[in-house]
Amino acid sequence: MSLRAKAEEGDAQAQFELGFLRLYGDFDEGLDVSKDEGMLWMRKSVAQGYPQALDLMGCLIYKGEMSAGDKAEAVKLFRRAAEQGYAYAQSNLGYCYYKGEGVAKDSAAAVRWFRLAAAKGEVKAQHHLGHILEAGDGVPKDYSEAAKWFFNLALQKEKSDQRLPLEDYPERFRALGTTKLQPASSWIKAAQAGDTLAQYELGMCHEKGEGVAFDRQAAIMWFRKSAQGGYAPAQFVLGYFHQWGNGLEYDHGEVVRWYGKAAAQGYAKAQYNLGRYYGQGQSEIGKVVRGQSDLVWSKIGIPKNPGEAVKWYRRAAENGHLLAQYEMGKIYHSGEGVAKDQVEAFKWWLKAAEQGHATSRFNIGVMYFLGRGTTKDFSEAARWFRIRSNQEDGLIFFCGVGRPIPRPMVDGIQTSLAPLNDIPEVR
Repeated sequence: MSLRAKAEEGDAQAQFELGFLRLYGDFDEGLDVSKDEGMLWMRKSVAQGYPQALDLMGCLIYKGEMSAGDKAEAVKLFRRAAEQGYAYAQSNLGYCYYKGEGVAKDSAAAVRWFRLAAAKGEVKAQHHLGHILEAGDGVPKDYSEAAKWFFNLALQKEKSDQRLPLEDYPERFRALGTTKLQPASSWIKAAQAGDTLAQYELGMCHEKGEGVAFDRQAAIMWFRKSAQGGYAPAQFVLGYFHQWGNGLEYDHGEVVRWYGKAAAQGYAKAQYNLGRYYGQGQSEIGKVVRGQSDLVWSKIGIPKNPGEAVKWYRRAAENGHLLAQYEMGKIYHSGEGVAKDQVEAFKWWLKAAEQGHATSRFNIGVMYFLGRGTTKDFSEAARWFRIRSNQEDGLIFFCGVGRPIPRPMVDGIQTSLAPLNDIPEVR
């Protein structure tokens, strides 16, 4: 039976779903927007007390999208849905109490409704509840509970933002205090005269096709001249290129040689990459060989050497490299290559966290919450979990073609439910 047929037979859920699709349109179903028909079906579902319809109608009224914005009427609808246990309506009702909109301001009532919604995984309720309890906004402060809700939000960010740990990579030079890159033409004369910085930058221009045509071999030529002249960033580039085959064959000896030269000069990127090179052990890489249909696999890297990994991670970490600081925290927490030491783990994660490393911030929250490597402190745990939960690691693009827009909340849009987890091990 079609959705429309179910709605015409009086099915409240079908009436809500058809009303929603008509209000916002849906390419997949071939439905254009029809506000009038959408509201017709939505009202039929509301008349039957269907909680999602009550909640959506409350949001539309609250936002003034279908009337003058009678927030007291919106509160009545939220309450009817909330009393049926609908988490989003409970969160919306809590927000109205929190802001004193459509109902008298009442922080205790807001917390009560937020708790019901948060326990079901409603993310916005968890967010508001954490802030209210951390600040003591109209209710007694409770850092322990605030930390739990901020932890859950931080954990969701950790799960969605996780990136595989990678080697550090070469970067362009920028003059102190500016983000402007100099053009290729400004480096040519000095490069030809033997200036190692200019040689490196001219190599980068060829590598990135900036101001000159992309030419990998010309780039490598200038990098090599710069590296042979002792310029650490160029030595790092040659090690990186030999490791990953950027115009050069993988060559273990050359990787260690060039990384080692840069690392010996205190170049933190090279020190960190050497640590990863020794720490990750051997892996296999497949190559396309002319005349063969299957990939030809060969081993790269060397057998895992935790001692060498720790040595180079430590040097990079001491030079302020935040990824190396994070790795040092992991090493001391796990005891791989060193004796387990939670105080040292906390120390290195805190250094990385203060530089903005997302997972280190999460880990510091866990350490404070559990009292590992430091004194148990729910206030600090709540602060670090909150900071992590608000941190964006990068842009993630979702294609929404053919999908209805997300359903509204009084304070934004609905997100997926995220039920509370126990405080886990660090990440």
